[in-house]
Amino acid sequence: MSSSNLRKPYITYSRQKKHSLHDEEPPTKRRRVEGTIETRKTSPLSSSPARDPAVLLTSSPKEEPAVFSDEPPRSTPPSSPPRRQPSPLPQTRRPVFSLFKRIPKPEPLPTNALSERSHNVQSPPKPPPKRKRLVQMQLDLVGELRKACKVCGMEYIPSNAEDAALHRKFHAMNVGGVDLTKAFVERLRRNQVWAGGGGTFIAAIGKRDTLALRNKASEVLKVVNTELGAVTIPDGELWSQTRGPTPEAQGDKAQAGKHTGSTSDRFKAYLYVQGQKCVGACLAERIRVACPVLDQDDASDGVARVPPADDAQSSSISIGTVPEPAMLGISRIWTSNLHRKQGIASRLLETARSDFLYGMTIDKSMVAFSQPTDSGGRLARKWFGRRAGWHVYVD
Repeated sequence: MSSSNLRKPYITYSRQKKHSLHDEEPPTKRRRVEGTIETRKTSPLSSSPARDPAVLLTSSPKEEPAVFSDEPPRSTPPSSPPRRQPSPLPQTRRPVFSLFKRIPKPEPLPTNALSERSHNVQSPPKPPPKRKRLVQMQLDLVGELRKACKVCGMEYIPSNAEDAALHRKFHAMNVGGVDLTKAFVERLRRNQVWAGGGGTFIAAIGKRDTLALRNKASEVLKVVNTELGAVTIPDGELWSQTRGPTPEAQGDKAQAGKHTGSTSDRFKAYLYVQGQKCVGACLAERIRVACPVLDQDDASDGVARVPPADDAQSSSISIGTVPEPAMLGISRIWTSNLHRKQGIASRLLETARSDFLYGMTIDKSMVAFSQPTDSGGRLARKWFGRRAGWHVYVD
C-alpha cells in the first residue's frame, strides 16, 4: 500500500466542562502548581503535629470526569487544607475577692492524750503579781521643807513643782486681786450697789442670784479664808436664809420695826471691782446678839477674851460677858496687798451697812466683827472711831 493511500488521523476537539467551585477539583495546571508547593512545604518536616480528626473529610472525593485529551492522566493527589494548630488551654480566672474565700486551716489535734483528773487535787496557786519598783522622786536633805510666804502668808514646798505653781497663782491673786473676764464684769455691774470713780463699783451677791455669780463669790472667799486662816463655810449654809430677831431683842435701836422678823439672806458677799480684778471683798452675816469690846485698862475678872484668829497676826480682845442686840455681823473682810490703805475696806463696810436690809440703813452700834485679826482690829477701831465700845461675836 502506498503512502498516499494512508489517511491522516482525525483530531477531534471537545469543549472543556466547567468545574464548580466546591464540588470539582481545580484545573490541571493549577493543581500541579499547588501540588508542587505543598510538596515543598511538607517534605522537609518530619515531626509535624497530628492532623485534627475533625477536619478530615468523611466522604470520598468524586471521580474525576473524563477529559478527552491526548495527555496522560496525572497521578498527583488532590490538595488538602492546611493543618490547624491546637488552640491553647483556657486559663482559669482568679476571683476578685479571693481573700474572703480562704479556707481556714484546721487546727492540729493535740498529740498528748487526755488524762483523767481528780476533783480532790487542788490547782497550784497563782504566783503573786510583781510589785513595781519604787523610785524616790524627792530627796530629803534635812533642810527647810516648808516655807511661808511673807507677802501672801501661804505655806508651800519650793521643791515641789505643783506646790510652787499653786503658790504663784495664789500669790498673784492675793497681791493683785482675783482676775475677772470682761463679760463677767458686765454681769456683776447689774448687781451694782455703789459706783466710784474710774469705773470702780461694788456688787452684792446673795442667795437669789445666779449660780455663776455665787460660784465666783465662793472663789474669792477661798482666797480670803486662806489669807485670814478662817474656816471655809459650806455652800449650803452660805447661800441660805434666816429669820430676823424680834423687836424686843433689838430694843429701841431698830429703825424700822416692820422689817424685824422677816426672812432675809443669812449671808451676802460684797465684791469691790476695779478694772477686771476683784481687789476687795466683804462677807456680811445676819446676827442677833454680840458682846461689847472693853478697854484693856477696864478689864476685870468678869471679862472674857476672844481667841485670836491667827496667833501670828492678831492680838487678844477683851469683851464683856453680857450679850447685847446686834443686826449685822462682818464675817470676813479682805483687801489685796497692792490696794490697801486706799479706803476700800471702809467703803465695803458702809455699803454692807446700807444695803444688807432692804430700805434700811443699820446703825454702826448694831454692827459687830467676828474674831478680828490684828489688822481687822485696827480697821474696826478706825471705822468706829474708838478703841472700845464696839461689838464682837463668835461664829
